[in-house]
Amino acid sequence: MRSVRLNFSKSGRAIYISHLDVNRMMSRAVRRARLPMWYTEGFNPHPYISFALPLSLGMESDCEFMDIRVEGDITDSEIAERLNAVLPEGIRILSAAEPVFNSNLIESARYFIKLTFDSEVGAANFAADSEALLEKDEIIAEKPGKKGHRKVMKQVDLKSFIYDIKLTHTGDVVNIQAVLAAGNTNNLNPNLLIEALEKHTGVYHKYIAVARKKLITSEGKEFK
Repeated sequence: MRSVRLNFSKSGRAIYISHLDVNRMMSRAVRRARLPMWYTEGFNPHPYISFALPLSLGMESDCEFMDIRVEGDITDSEIAERLNAVLPEGIRILSAAEPVFNSNLIESARYFIKLTFDSEVGAANFAADSEALLEKDEIIAEKPGKKGHRKVMKQVDLKSFIYDIKLTHTGDVVNIQAVLAAGNTNNLNPNLLIEALEKHTGVYHKYIAVARKKLITSEGKEFK
């Protein structure tokens, strides 16, 4: 038995597949691909599948990771080929290899965000006002939380979760490249950041596209 880490992408209509459905889809895919999976022991054996930092709904990604355990002499390239033959449109295995890092070492993620506004003026104002806000010591946002058994809105300072960010605008489009906290301890959803920036600027996008491009460890290395 050995562990294999699969790097897969989500694009097109597949970005609207929830993590729970991705889990179910992958469970079916490994069976359809006839992979020699290692099964857990116990009363209800099932193929071992584990995901690293699942993606939020509606986002593209080139850096989704799933660990499986296989038996026998099947090669990594054959695993990828078999799965790509049975996976739906928008989900593709990019690589298969031995895991390098433990998923609990993930500390941040690099995102590309494209915002389209109603006008060039709106895009320019959003970019300029957002850059001014990002220079301040704090960026306060509200996010859902719990107080006892009650759901409440909590104020959160996003500043410490933004490790790097750059805004550029062309015409009615603002492009954002950002490295944000991502992991089991600290995690900043890019949508929450955009909501905070729009609330401050008073300028709201017409369309948004978010792509996660890389996961980064606490040592600054690309997660593999």
